[in-house]
Amino acid sequence: MRHLQNRGVAMKNAGPIAALALLVAAAYALQTRAQETQRTTRPSDQEEQQTAGTMRPVIRGKHAAVSSMKPEATRAAENILRAGGNAFDAAIAGQAVLALVDPAANGIGSDAEILIYDAKTRQPYSINAEAPAPKLATIEWYNKNNGGKIPTNDGLLSGSIPGTVDAWYILLDRWGTMSFEKVLEQAIEIAENGFPLPANLARNLASSKLAKYPTSKKVYQSKRYTEGQLFKNPDLARTLRKLVEAEKQNTSKGRHAALKAARDRFYKGDIAQTMAKFSEQNGGLFRYEDFANYTAKVETPVSTDYRGYRVYKNKSNTQGPAELILLNILEGYDLKAMGHNSAEYI
Repeated sequence: MRHLQNRGVAMKNAGPIAALALLVAAAYALQTRAQETQRTTRPSDQEEQQTAGTMRPVIRGKHAAVSSMKPEATRAAENILRAGGNAFDAAIAGQAVLALVDPAANGIGSDAEILIYDAKTRQPYSINAEAPAPKLATIEWYNKNNGGKIPTNDGLLSGSIPGTVDAWYILLDRWGTMSFEKVLEQAIEIAENGFPLPANLARNLASSKLAKYPTSKKVYQSKRYTEGQLFKNPDLARTLRKLVEAEKQNTSKGRHAALKAARDRFYKGDIAQTMAKFSEQNGGLFRYEDFANYTAKVETPVSTDYRGYRVYKNKSNTQGPAELILLNILEGYDLKAMGHNSAEYI
């Protein structure tokens, strides 16, 4: 499952704003109080007309903004900001909650592509935590064991090494201010105590796909869930608590070492060993070495100039470069002459 993708950041005389963009199921545009710019924009008449008489007006704020696909995740990120955390702390807290409340599109077993702007260095960065295939997943293996076909279903043979937790570690260690204990606190609490199921998730939990896997069935189909029922995920809570435990056990060594210990428990400790054992016992290609050797990268994002703005995108396993090409093509058209949101414009 994919949960974090790329969104571009355009800057023109950029002020001291720290922004983090996470797209697809998790999207955040977050701003700390200390980094706030006092710039406000008068809404257009068209904007006012579109929201007048609705229950979902344009949201504006003075100090920060949080947006995600689920209210529980938005609230978790906002709580971190109110507690003194910055945008990066808040993004992790929100995404950890999304792994619980939006499991069809999010999870700690996924990859991550994150585009950020560092207000201190005034530089954009791209975190490439994409998920590579396990070492045993070769063309030769698939020719011999799978009829020459590379699977595209949701089974173990089409899985890849998760990068999310390493992305969390990089964000916290290099740009964050809080601990794993603090940013995962709300996700753990919700996983242990439960949350009311929305209708669409209740329907998804009844999926026949989940029934094919005993461990997934145990977590998501232990009973027949209906809209409004409390859903708990103690297994996820236990995994997140293991990260916190590793961090606490190494606090005397300093913040960096403590964060690294939490990260390493996922990729080099008992969590990785459990995942590798399950894979081997169930016909998967994951092995412990795949997890132990995994490392996310911090890269320089690709960019282009668009009508005086410098637009940045992730370059790795994303559509970022293609979107920049589209902007270059679009620059050849006089959009203003077409009229905003006219048929020709759209």
